[in-house]
Formats: sequence, C-alpha cells, structure tokens
Amino acid sequence: MDLTMLAAQYMGPAFLLALGRSWRFREIDLAGAPVADRYRAGASIHALWHSQQLPLTLRHRKENIAVIVSQHRDGEIIARMVQGIGYRTIRGSSTRGGSRALQEFARAASEGHPLAITTDGPQGPARQCKPGAVLAAARTGYPIVPAGAAAVRGWTFNSWDRFVVPKPGSIVYLAYGDPISVPTDLGEDSVADWQARVTEAQNAASAACDAAAASAAGRRR
Repeated sequence: MDLTMLAAQYMGPAFLLALGRSWRFREIDLAGAPVADRYRAGASIHALWHSQQLPLTLRHRKENIAVIVSQHRDGEIIARMVQGIGYRTIRGSSTRGGSRALQEFARAASEGHPLAITTDGPQGPARQCKPGAVLAAARTGYPIVPAGAAAVRGWTFNSWDRFVVPKPGSIVYLAYGDPISVPTDLGEDSVADWQARVTEAQNAASAACDAAAASAAGRRR
C-alpha cells in the first residue's frame, strides 16, 4: 500500500480546497480590456509556469479544464490531487508520452474542454516555454492564453522552478495576457519562434503579478 498516493488522493484535495478558499484573488488588467475578453474559457489553452500552478489551478477548478500531468512519480501525486478538485488529467510530458498526450489533448478539445499546461514542466528550464503548448495550439486551433500569478505572502521551495505556495489568507494576484493564435499549418522551423513569443508573454504576466505583490507587501510593513 502506497501511503503517499492514498494521502494525495483522499487528503490532498481537501487540504488544497481549504487553503485555496483562504486566499483573496485579485486580477490585474494588462491591456485595458476586461479579463474575460482575453481569457476565453472553453476555447483556450491556459499557459502557466510550473512554479505558479497552485493558485491558478485552484482559481479555475470549476471550469471543466483538462490538464497535462507528467508521467513521473510526482506527476502521479499531482494527478490524484487535481482530479479530486475537478480536473480531467492527461498523462504525458515533453520527455514521456508526449505524442499520446497531444492526441488526448486534441480529443479533450473536441469534447469542449478548456486546456491547461505548465509550459516549462516537468523539469525545466524554468520559465522557458517548451514546444508542447505551441504544438497543442496548432493541433486544436485553441489560442494560448499566457497567465501569471504571485502571492503577497508565500513559501518558496528550493526546487528547480522555485515552486510557490501562497500562505493562508494571502492576497494572490493573477494576470492574463492577450490570446496567442498559433497557425494550424505550423511549420517545424517556426516552432521555436512561437515558443519565444509565449515565453515573453508569460513572463510579462508574471512580472505584473510580481510587481503588484511586492507593492502590496511593502504597504503592509
């Protein structure tokens, strides 16, 4: 019996929900237009950095989203936890099961699911978009919506991505950039250019959140 897996499946979701309910979310307007005009749930790929996935996952848990989760052991733990809070999971990553995961992503899109992917996962380099999100956008026709998140108070882990867990009761800032539409006839030689574009947009959203969180933290002192 794997006690870690059992805890992830039966205790993890309750813990996450309790933690998430304590946070106070604030959305940052990046482009002078309503967030809803840029984040189109039901027809988009939500692109987020691995380190920021916890607050974004809890914020959007009621939206019937399908997410890619790695096939590593830590991915199995994450899969059981996010399934428990309402997500559909697709197993695969840039290193394991990528082709099959892309097929499952396309199937989920055809069934009307919004999609989400940690674009620098599962093992980095941190904050550099890998090909997966770009290929998924070309395959599904969904635009990529770059997302960012930052907590006024949080714990930062000494991991490759500097994973962040907002502290109970913290304000959490969220930002969403303009949708990035990847052509469905994407050529292999242009994938890297689209990766760079997504990376830049995600970092811009993240920087806006970081600045807002730092400003709020300063006002609290």
